[in-house]
Amino acid sequence: MKNPFKRLRSEKASVQAPQDAPERPAQEEQKPIGDNLDSTPPLTDSFTEWCRTRTRGGVERRERTDIFEAYSVFGVEEGRLTCRYYHRYPEHERSFRLSYSRALGFDDFNRRLLTELDKGGVILSEYHVCIQKAASLTRPEAGCNDPFTEFTDEERAALHAFCDSLDTLKDQSYLHGEGVLCCECESVVGGERLTLRFRKLLPYDALSAEIPGVCKEAVGGYDITDMWVMSVFNRLNERCRSCKVTRLTSQWNIEKETVWLMTATGFPGVGGTVLIAVAPTADFRRFRFFSLDFSNK
Repeated sequence: MKNPFKRLRSEKASVQAPQDAPERPAQEEQKPIGDNLDSTPPLTDSFTEWCRTRTRGGVERRERTDIFEAYSVFGVEEGRLTCRYYHRYPEHERSFRLSYSRALGFDDFNRRLLTELDKGGVILSEYHVCIQKAASLTRPEAGCNDPFTEFTDEERAALHAFCDSLDTLKDQSYLHGEGVLCCECESVVGGERLTLRFRKLLPYDALSAEIPGVCKEAVGGYDITDMWVMSVFNRLNERCRSCKVTRLTSQWNIEKETVWLMTATGFPGVGGTVLIAVAPTADFRRFRFFSLDFSNK
């Protein structure tokens, strides 16, 4: 007698038999996230770097206090002067990320470079190379072939001799670097601290541009209100071929700090035009000598 359940068992087994699964496509290799996102620019990036500032740290207040590092890069992109800003948070980001990239006109490009020069982000030779490239791109008719503006040893000696000869000031001490000579001294009466800073004019100096937050006006020597500053002007006027005075006054604080700028041509022993900034030492607290700016940003 045939087994009536044999067919049922075979059909049940065929139903329960596992079917071959369709082949699954090979998974794409997962790329690590975050390690090298911005270490190299994309192949389509047309930006050409001319100058990179020193990396600086700071503190940024978000949901909590974060320590960050940042630097700027100056160059050209598609024929336009461009500044790029990169930052990172070292505690959780290994690579720098692009914060912004801005196309700038020549004046804004120069202003940012001068501010970096003031802060020590770039040195004077780097500034010269970068601004020469920018000028050749945007204003080739003007040219920018002026010689390097660092003082020579002989010129520094001439500036020292001038400061030492000021009979209204005493206890002179000197510092120099990156094209600037600084003389700290004291008035012979009253002990007022005075600062004199010397540098040569740059081809595209901030002296000829408007400065936000600063009132800038050309005045005569008789407009100088500080008698010790006036004594410096009188000696310059006696020894140089000509000496012009510009008054810078900060408009962004109630103290209205004032710095007197004296542009001297024919300074004995020094070639070119010399810019001398003179003010009580306290008024130099937020003064930058290259950007001529009181913003302290």
